[in-house]
Amino acid sequence: MANKHSGLIVAGVFSIPILYHLLKPKSSTKKIQKNQLASFYRPPFPPVIREMLAKSRLAYMSTVDGDSSHLSLMRFTYLKDEIDGEVVILSTQRATKKYDMLLKQNGVALLIHDFPEFGDGNEGVHSITLNGRCNIVEDKEKADKYRAAHLEHNPDYPQFIVGDDIAILCIFVSSARICNINDRVERWSAGPQEHD
Repeated sequence: MANKHSGLIVAGVFSIPILYHLLKPKSSTKKIQKNQLASFYRPPFPPVIREMLAKSRLAYMSTVDGDSSHLSLMRFTYLKDEIDGEVVILSTQRATKKYDMLLKQNGVALLIHDFPEFGDGNEGVHSITLNGRCNIVEDKEKADKYRAAHLEHNPDYPQFIVGDDIAILCIFVSSARICNINDRVERWSAGPQEHD
Protein backbone atom coordinates (compact mmCIF):
# COMPACT_ATOMS: atom_id res chain seq x y z
CA MET A 1 0.00 0.00 0.00
CA ALA A 2 2.82 2.41 0.87
CA ASN A 3 4.51 1.66 -2.47
CA LYS A 4 1.28 2.47 -4.31
CA HIS A 5 0.98 5.87 -2.58
CA SER A 6 4.67 6.60 -3.16
CA GLY A 7 4.23 5.94 -6.86
CA LEU A 8 1.27 8.33 -7.04
CA ILE A 9 3.21 11.06 -5.22
CA VAL A 10 6.22 10.70 -7.56
CA ALA A 11 3.94 10.76 -10.61
CA GLY A 12 2.20 13.87 -9.28
CA VAL A 13 5.47 15.71 -8.66
CA PHE A 14 6.78 14.98 -12.16
CA SER A 15 3.49 16.00 -13.82
CA ILE A 16 3.43 19.53 -12.26
CA PRO A 17 5.92 21.12 -14.72
CA ILE A 18 4.09 19.53 -17.67
CA LEU A 19 0.70 20.81 -16.47
CA TYR A 20 2.14 24.28 -15.84
CA HIS A 21 3.56 24.43 -19.37
CA LEU A 22 0.26 23.32 -20.91
CA LEU A 23 -1.95 25.63 -18.82
CA LYS A 24 0.09 28.85 -18.59
CA PRO A 25 -1.37 31.81 -20.53
CA LYS A 26 -0.09 32.09 -24.11
CA SER A 27 0.17 35.92 -24.00
CA SER A 28 2.71 35.87 -21.15
CA THR A 29 4.84 33.38 -23.11
CA LYS A 30 4.92 35.72 -26.12
CA LYS A 31 5.77 38.71 -23.93
CA ILE A 32 8.73 36.93 -22.32
CA GLN A 33 10.03 35.73 -25.69
CA LYS A 34 9.73 39.23 -27.15
CA ASN A 35 11.59 40.78 -24.20
CA GLN A 36 14.35 38.17 -24.35
CA LEU A 37 14.85 38.81 -28.07
CA ALA A 38 14.95 42.56 -27.46
CA SER A 39 17.72 42.24 -24.88
CA PHE A 40 19.58 39.75 -27.08
CA TYR A 41 19.59 41.86 -30.22
CA ARG A 42 20.08 45.27 -28.59
CA PRO A 43 23.26 44.71 -26.63
CA PRO A 44 25.18 47.45 -24.86
CA PHE A 45 28.55 47.01 -26.54
CA PRO A 46 31.58 47.48 -24.28
CA PRO A 47 33.70 50.60 -25.04
CA VAL A 48 36.48 48.70 -26.88
CA ILE A 49 33.96 47.34 -29.44
CA ARG A 50 32.22 50.71 -29.85
CA GLU A 51 35.53 52.49 -30.44
CA MET A 52 36.71 49.91 -32.96
CA LEU A 53 33.42 49.96 -34.88
CA ALA A 54 33.30 53.77 -34.90
CA LYS A 55 36.79 54.27 -36.32
CA SER A 56 37.03 51.28 -38.69
CA ARG A 57 35.44 50.76 -42.09
CA LEU A 58 36.68 47.37 -43.29
CA ALA A 59 35.74 43.91 -42.06
CA TYR A 60 36.12 40.34 -43.23
CA MET A 61 32.72 38.62 -43.30
CA SER A 62 32.42 34.85 -43.13
CA THR A 63 29.29 33.08 -44.37
CA VAL A 64 28.62 29.33 -44.22
CA ASP A 65 26.12 27.09 -45.99
CA GLY A 66 26.42 23.41 -45.18
CA ASP A 67 29.93 22.31 -46.18
CA SER A 68 30.64 25.50 -48.13
CA SER A 69 32.16 28.61 -46.55
CA HIS A 70 32.93 32.02 -48.03
CA LEU A 71 35.04 34.98 -46.90
CA SER A 72 34.44 38.54 -48.15
CA LEU A 73 36.20 41.85 -47.55
CA MET A 74 33.40 44.31 -46.76
CA ARG A 75 32.97 48.01 -46.03
CA PHE A 76 30.71 48.53 -43.01
CA THR A 77 29.03 51.24 -40.97
CA TYR A 78 28.28 51.08 -37.24
CA LEU A 79 24.96 52.65 -36.25
CA LYS A 80 23.07 53.24 -33.05
CA ASP A 81 19.52 52.94 -34.36
CA GLU A 82 16.56 54.04 -32.24
CA ILE A 83 14.61 50.90 -33.13
CA ASP A 84 17.20 48.20 -33.86
CA GLY A 85 19.77 49.23 -31.23
CA GLU A 86 23.47 48.87 -32.09
CA VAL A 87 23.86 47.38 -35.57
CA VAL A 88 26.46 46.97 -38.29
CA ILE A 89 25.38 47.90 -41.82
CA LEU A 90 26.91 46.41 -44.99
CA SER A 91 25.88 46.15 -48.62
CA THR A 92 26.34 43.57 -51.37
CA GLN A 93 25.39 42.88 -54.95
CA ARG A 94 22.46 40.48 -55.07
CA ALA A 95 24.22 38.45 -57.79
CA THR A 96 26.94 37.17 -55.45
CA LYS A 97 27.78 33.93 -53.69
CA LYS A 98 27.53 35.55 -50.24
CA TYR A 99 24.03 36.88 -50.99
CA ASP A 100 22.87 33.41 -52.08
CA MET A 101 24.38 31.95 -48.90
CA LEU A 102 22.68 34.58 -46.70
CA LEU A 103 19.31 33.62 -48.18
CA LYS A 104 19.86 30.11 -46.79
CA GLN A 105 21.79 30.78 -43.56
CA ASN A 106 21.86 34.17 -41.81
CA GLY A 107 24.56 33.45 -39.20
CA VAL A 108 27.76 35.40 -39.89
CA ALA A 109 31.11 36.28 -38.34
CA LEU A 110 32.84 39.64 -38.83
CA LEU A 111 36.56 40.15 -38.21
CA ILE A 112 37.64 43.75 -37.58
CA HIS A 113 41.12 44.91 -36.61
CA ASP A 114 43.12 48.09 -36.17
CA PHE A 115 46.63 46.64 -36.35
CA PRO A 116 49.03 49.14 -37.93
CA GLU A 117 50.46 48.14 -41.29
CA PHE A 118 53.88 47.53 -39.74
CA GLY A 119 52.79 46.65 -36.20
CA ASP A 120 54.75 48.46 -33.52
CA GLY A 121 53.82 46.03 -30.72
CA ASN A 122 51.90 48.61 -28.68
CA GLU A 123 49.38 47.15 -26.28
CA GLY A 124 45.81 48.14 -26.89
CA VAL A 125 45.60 47.33 -30.59
CA HIS A 126 42.83 44.83 -31.13
CA SER A 127 41.33 42.21 -33.37
CA ILE A 128 37.63 41.64 -32.75
CA THR A 129 35.47 38.79 -34.04
CA LEU A 130 31.76 39.56 -33.94
CA ASN A 131 29.18 36.79 -34.31
CA GLY A 132 25.55 37.44 -35.07
CA ARG A 133 22.57 37.30 -37.36
CA CYS A 134 22.50 39.03 -40.75
CA ASN A 135 19.19 40.37 -42.05
CA ILE A 136 18.69 41.40 -45.66
CA VAL A 137 16.78 44.68 -45.28
CA GLU A 138 13.73 44.47 -47.57
CA ASP A 139 11.76 47.39 -46.09
CA LYS A 140 12.44 50.22 -48.57
CA GLU A 141 12.26 53.08 -46.07
CA LYS A 142 14.67 51.38 -43.68
CA ALA A 143 16.96 50.25 -46.52
CA ASP A 144 17.13 53.83 -47.87
CA LYS A 145 17.96 55.16 -44.40
CA TYR A 146 20.71 52.60 -43.83
CA ARG A 147 22.05 53.03 -47.38
CA ALA A 148 22.37 56.81 -46.88
CA ALA A 149 24.23 56.35 -43.57
CA HIS A 150 26.48 53.68 -45.12
CA LEU A 151 27.33 55.96 -48.07
CA GLU A 152 28.05 58.89 -45.73
CA HIS A 153 30.52 56.73 -43.79
CA ASN A 154 32.10 55.35 -47.01
CA PRO A 155 31.79 58.24 -49.51
CA ASP A 156 34.54 56.97 -51.84
CA TYR A 157 32.79 53.64 -52.54
CA PRO A 158 29.30 54.31 -53.98
CA GLN A 159 29.80 51.46 -56.48
CA PHE A 160 29.44 49.02 -53.56
CA ILE A 161 26.51 50.81 -51.91
CA VAL A 162 24.19 52.51 -54.43
CA GLY A 163 22.16 50.65 -57.05
CA ASP A 164 18.95 48.71 -57.59
CA ASP A 165 20.80 45.38 -57.46
CA ILE A 166 22.66 46.17 -54.23
CA ALA A 167 21.12 44.80 -51.05
CA ILE A 168 21.51 46.41 -47.64
CA LEU A 169 22.53 44.03 -44.85
CA CYS A 170 22.00 44.60 -41.13
CA ILE A 171 24.04 42.60 -38.60
CA PHE A 172 22.65 42.06 -35.09
CA VAL A 173 25.65 41.09 -32.94
CA SER A 174 25.17 38.39 -30.29
CA SER A 175 28.75 37.71 -29.15
CA ALA A 176 32.31 38.93 -29.55
CA ARG A 177 35.88 37.78 -29.00
CA ILE A 178 38.31 40.64 -28.33
CA CYS A 179 42.03 39.91 -28.73
CA ASN A 180 44.83 42.43 -28.25
CA ILE A 181 48.25 42.36 -29.89
CA ASN A 182 49.69 40.43 -26.92
CA ASP A 183 47.14 37.63 -27.48
CA ARG A 184 45.08 38.51 -24.40
CA VAL A 185 41.51 37.50 -25.11
CA GLU A 186 38.24 38.77 -23.63
CA ARG A 187 34.81 37.45 -24.53
CA TRP A 188 31.50 39.31 -24.56
CA SER A 189 27.98 38.00 -25.03
CA ALA A 190 24.59 39.66 -25.27
CA GLY A 191 22.59 37.17 -23.21
CA PRO A 192 18.96 37.63 -22.14
CA GLN A 193 18.53 40.23 -19.40
CA GLU A 194 16.02 40.54 -16.59
CA HIS A 195 12.93 42.62 -17.38
CA ASP A 196 10.28 44.17 -15.12
